[in-house]
Amino acid sequence: MRDTLREHLNTEITRKQFLQYMLAALLMIFGFHNLISLLTGSRVEHHLLPRPGGNMTDIEGFGTRRFGV
Repeated sequence: MRDTLREHLNTEITRKQFLQYMLAALLMIFGFHNLISLLTGSRVEHHLLPRPGGNMTDIEGFGTRRFGV
């Protein structure tokens, strides 16, 4: 097992192959949907209800900000 891993790590790859592997790794880490929304700058708008006794500017809670907190 260790020898086969060492063989794979020692094989030379082209720049194109390296970039393809890095792109695939990034897509797996961040997810395709998150990458598209990051590049386009679009964001899903949620229809929120105001807190009791408040107005729409007083909305807080999970999911109201970009990262959900």
